[in-house]
Amino acid sequence: MAELDFTQWISYVVTSLVAVHLIDVLLKRGITGVLKSVANFLLLMPGADRAVKAFTRKEVDDYVSQAFNRKPGTAKNVISIPEKGIPVNDLRKELETFKSGDKHLSENGRLFAYVYTSEGPRFNLQREAFKMFTDLTLNSVNDERVEMIHAFLDAFMHDNALNPMVFPALRRFENEVVGMTASMLHGDGNVVGSVTSGGTESILMAMKTYRDRARSLNPNITKPTVVAPSSIHPAFEKAAHYFDLTMKHVQVDPETLTCDTKEYENMIDSNTILLLASAPAYPQAILDPIEAISDIALRHKLPFHVDGCFGGFMLPWVEKLGHNIPKWDFRVEGVTSISADLHKYGYATKGASVVCYRDSSIRKHQFFAYSGWSGGLFASPTMAGTRPGGHLAAAWIALRAMGQDGYMDMARKLMETANKMKAGIRNIEGLKVFGSPLMTAFGFGSNQAALSIFAISDIMEKKGWKMEVQRNPDSVHCTILPGHVKSADNWLVDLKDAVDFVKVRSLRV
Repeated sequence: MAELDFTQWISYVVTSLVAVHLIDVLLKRGITGVLKSVANFLLLMPGADRAVKAFTRKEVDDYVSQAFNRKPGTAKNVISIPEKGIPVNDLRKELETFKSGDKHLSENGRLFAYVYTSEGPRFNLQREAFKMFTDLTLNSVNDERVEMIHAFLDAFMHDNALNPMVFPALRRFENEVVGMTASMLHGDGNVVGSVTSGGTESILMAMKTYRDRARSLNPNITKPTVVAPSSIHPAFEKAAHYFDLTMKHVQVDPETLTCDTKEYENMIDSNTILLLASAPAYPQAILDPIEAISDIALRHKLPFHVDGCFGGFMLPWVEKLGHNIPKWDFRVEGVTSISADLHKYGYATKGASVVCYRDSSIRKHQFFAYSGWSGGLFASPTMAGTRPGGHLAAAWIALRAMGQDGYMDMARKLMETANKMKAGIRNIEGLKVFGSPLMTAFGFGSNQAALSIFAISDIMEKKGWKMEVQRNPDSVHCTILPGHVKSADNWLVDLKDAVDFVKVRSLRV
């Protein structure tokens, strides 16, 4: 027998060891164990990991194509909120059509996942409890519209948007809710997005998206930072905490409550991955200098997210009423994403929000996909896995039931009420409205050192008003809601009495 050279000898030893290992695995774990061992070995080969990732990417792209009814990277048809609210009878017919296509799977025992509940006395009690604690603000909008919002919520309450291919109605609802929102925000056919459970989740997804985008494009950044005015919502702090980001705050001016854009730009460094602003900031409803920050974003080639969770469904209608609202949405070139809450001034049920991106090249970093699970490919666009179908349905019907005319009418009423309340506050000696709020919210406080806004707030609480006190500066926040149209005059009378009471007694808190 010819003498083996060293290379042949090593090859023989390795082959023998592999054979012994596979025989051992076969005896202990069967053929499945052998196949898994071979697969793990193949993944160690050069290029194998890239091939698996490419396959996974294809699977995710196929999922996106099916879930969102279009191929990745292609523009969609623009859909807008109807100019006039859809009549209730027409909406009821749509409800029957949509639900008839979804319900037979679970009711006939043909579905093996997603829906665990069934109709019956116990569930009817749950339904009654849910309706009792639904956002009461809806009841001030329009009785017929609210009836249909509840009907859609109820009809799709069992459905689960975790797999939109199983529930095609939910897929349509989400696509069209995002589309109508994007159109309202002056987005084109390339704007994409997701419906989330609320503003915080929309913000979490935006921050996660830009973190992962930075990891992909700038892997050298190991300590990413995000620049924002100090008035930015705390949900961004939560996201930074979750995703290992560092927030850098630009302090707002104590009088105007806006930030200095030069100071804002000076906060940017080599680790900055994202710029933030609010439309408007919640505390005093002040709109950040979004066009100026957009210019900064373009100069530094950075993405720019606008938090419109509070004002996203109010500012567009206020502008259409003729009020001077600076551009803040997708008309501003540097804005790459916007969050807007449907369950605030969109008048949908809690919780529903939308996060929109200028194009799919940004949104792709929001998705999570995992192919290594024995249950098959798992992919989800947002933080949640299970997503209640009822909230998607209610959001869709809210936009269609309200229509642009409904939103305009409500914006007009609330702006008139807000302006009345601000004028009344300014007419009370010792009080002031902070900054220049542009929509249906504001903050007010004392302009006299001896007059405590907190003492005034305490008196108002005793009179039955729930006051939202704030610090830095000491103030009270007011979001004007449909119910305030009737209560504003009484509120101003009680506020004047409370101020006089505190002045006479020199009360301090």
